[in-house]
Amino acid sequence: MSETQPTTRPCSDSAAFRSPAIRSSSTKRDLSEIEDDAGEGKQSKKRKTEDSAAEDVLDRFVFYPITVYGYECLGILFTASSIRERGTTIFCGVDLRDKEKRLTLKMAWQDVTRVAEQDAVMQHLTNHVGIHHNVIVPFKTEKVQRDDEICTTLGVIRRFLDAQIEELGVENRVLTLSVSELKRPVKYFWGVHDFVRGLRGALLGHKYLTKIGILHRDINENNIVLGLRPEDERGYLIDLDMAILQNAEEPTQPEPVRPRPIFFRCSTPESSTLPAPDSKKPTRTLRMGTFPYISYNVLEGGRHTQFDDVESFLYVLLLFFFSYAGPLSVSELHEADGAGFVHSIGSGRPPHMRNWPNKYAGWADGETSVMADQKGFSITNVNGAKRIIQSTEFAECLQNNWPKELHKPICNLIVNSFTIFYNSTLHTTANGSRTEVSHVEFISMLDTWLDVYSHLEDKFSNCPFKQPEVICETES
Repeated sequence: MSETQPTTRPCSDSAAFRSPAIRSSSTKRDLSEIEDDAGEGKQSKKRKTEDSAAEDVLDRFVFYPITVYGYECLGILFTASSIRERGTTIFCGVDLRDKEKRLTLKMAWQDVTRVAEQDAVMQHLTNHVGIHHNVIVPFKTEKVQRDDEICTTLGVIRRFLDAQIEELGVENRVLTLSVSELKRPVKYFWGVHDFVRGLRGALLGHKYLTKIGILHRDINENNIVLGLRPEDERGYLIDLDMAILQNAEEPTQPEPVRPRPIFFRCSTPESSTLPAPDSKKPTRTLRMGTFPYISYNVLEGGRHTQFDDVESFLYVLLLFFFSYAGPLSVSELHEADGAGFVHSIGSGRPPHMRNWPNKYAGWADGETSVMADQKGFSITNVNGAKRIIQSTEFAECLQNNWPKELHKPICNLIVNSFTIFYNSTLHTTANGSRTEVSHVEFISMLDTWLDVYSHLEDKFSNCPFKQPEVICETES
């Protein structure tokens, strides 16, 4: 259960690690581009660089805390790619009083205007005894304090007075710390089936939140985590920072069990070319969610509902196959589990991660209207799903990243997923301007896929807890 205890004080303990000397990105620039400094007798930057024995390498030091607000820090699980907005950093740690259980320690700068809503959501969750097993709720949430003053960007950091802050009209943020049990990030998936089971579990968690009157509003890959062991629940939904209460007094009624949708099979895709996206950058309005995963209805300014969250799960599914070249090896997954999934300093991103094709990279930093049009066409057009799997981008993704025997199952998964969303647009009162896929429909489709291709699960799984003999061979 969540506790609101604004008593945490900042911790300054930290450790420095010297990474192996590696070539600096700055040395990629041609030295001839560096002009000599003006002034007689002053050695040029170019000459200094040429004379230096270390011109091709730079020593780098990486700092992370030894302790984080009373918890021993084992390493960094996640850092936000931008210093704007919440600036989230997540550590793996252990309680100094009980080092057997590993935890996630999340630090984020929350908009002060969201604090009351977030507190209401957490309080609402504490009133529901026995929270759903597919939802990870922090068992401690604190507002960080320094010298008995809550840490805010305008207050503690910039030292504005309360009266000045009210007059500034500038966004103010408060530092929050939340602690929850450690789970496995999606990037450490064991195989396609493992990921699909994880997505299914997160959908179940979202369904429960909707039932009790909570709308998540930020479905993305980082907010889905996987079970640590094969016998655990395979998927969980985390991070309620953007959640709001919605009809809390009259929760959404449980959905009736519906028959499983027809499962279509398709042939291996042939290459075709899709038009390149517009390269213009967006001017974004206030929307909740992470842009690559936001529904096309919300991108177009529509009201955010549970159906938009369910549509976001669809984009998590699609983009997963562009993000990875299969799972890590058994030995790498075993090592990552033992280390608590923390980033190895100086190692860069995991070797199985891939960049998205330009078309889908534009979903992260492209023009909002282009994103909405691309997503809308894929869902509202009867041939939208086929256009995806027959595109050059998808064909190359399958060929380069996934075993040939999984090509048809992956294509069938994408086609059937998009088909249920397309069918939902045929019956909406808004004439196809939004999707209305229920949790039950999406989960039933995933269940059908898992049944149809159950014979491939063990064959293409790198779960390190089923194959101990492989680990021994690799490590020896």
